[in-house]
Amino acid sequence: MYPHHRSTFVNSRIHPAQLARTANAAFLRDALLRTRERTLGLLEDYVNALGHECTVPCRPELNPPLWELCHVAWFQDWWLARNPDWALGVQCNPDAPKLESRLFNADARLNSSTIAHDTRWEIGLPDLQGTRDYLAASLRDTLKLLEQADALCASDPGNADQYLYFFRLCVLHEQMHNEAAVFMAKLLNIPLRPHNACRPGVQECGDLVQLELPGSRWTLGWQGEGFAFDNEVPACVVQIQAFTIDSRPVSWAQYLEFVQATQHPVPAFVAFENGGWINLGYGQKTPLKLSAPAENISWLDAQAYCQWAGRRLPTEAEWEYAAHTQANMQWGQVWEWTANTFLPFDGFKMHPYVDYSKPWFHDRKVLKGASWATSAEMVHPKYRNYFQPDRQDVLSGFRTCAINR
Repeated sequence: MYPHHRSTFVNSRIHPAQLARTANAAFLRDALLRTRERTLGLLEDYVNALGHECTVPCRPELNPPLWELCHVAWFQDWWLARNPDWALGVQCNPDAPKLESRLFNADARLNSSTIAHDTRWEIGLPDLQGTRDYLAASLRDTLKLLEQADALCASDPGNADQYLYFFRLCVLHEQMHNEAAVFMAKLLNIPLRPHNACRPGVQECGDLVQLELPGSRWTLGWQGEGFAFDNEVPACVVQIQAFTIDSRPVSWAQYLEFVQATQHPVPAFVAFENGGWINLGYGQKTPLKLSAPAENISWLDAQAYCQWAGRRLPTEAEWEYAAHTQANMQWGQVWEWTANTFLPFDGFKMHPYVDYSKPWFHDRKVLKGASWATSAEMVHPKYRNYFQPDRQDVLSGFRTCAINR
């Protein structure tokens, strides 16, 4: 029988993310304000590059920037200011009637669950100042309700997770859209100021070490108190065989060796010019740091590399087990593909945000970790990201495991 390792955090890097899921209203207030500061900073970068209308081409991997921001404001209103049942938290009925929107016909224009992607370019939206005003009004009402939630937590601390559920969701939701804005800026070659683009303290990877982990029973997913996304619960115990995993993601030096040996295409943001590799995007050309993790790598690219190198991708459980228990497991520079298809855990139940997970099961792959553009409150080893296996616009890379003989 293998020992059962429980989730023991070995690195303080996830402290803000743990707080975002478990801390009180005061922390959430600061997180909401800090997140909104980044949102508006990214908007300013887009306006500087594209003008006040922020027009972008209609492409599958893009969204109209002003639509994205209005959607962020709408999302907060929908689950908080317009939701009489917000204090019920995860027990809230998503179909319960909502209060009238502050923006005319907002639900028909801004609900991502019902609006086809390509039609977002055809929807009438507020202008730039109207978008800023909508964001400000939504946040103002959210902060007022957070004061009410704080009072409820003080009088009934046993149900604090219920009262704070939608505030935690809204912080993380807006941060996801901020990271998507960084992805999109790279595609559109939009310059971003560093404090808007990058999470402070992200370092290049160090030396490559092979980490040998013993077999174990591991609890996959979220357990205990605090906020969890619906695809993270209920936690399930899995048995992991002994395995060997890289201490860091595959570097550009390693990946380009594979490219040169196989003629596999490089991502669109990398080019060979004047005898050296360069990095493209964000309005500049810079020398490619060969020691940095390879990024904008699809799951299909990662699989091709593994086949060439005689390695394999880690499973989701292996990655999570290593990240929790190995102090020299370096992660957080790129999202990391795993071998797993995105599936529900046994006993899965949808949370009120019903389209967050269920529509995407079975045809996407799980990524773990975080990228250099991920907000600190999102950098949690329990988080399950998921994308189509051919996506190369995501700041994604991978690490490998030895194949047991």
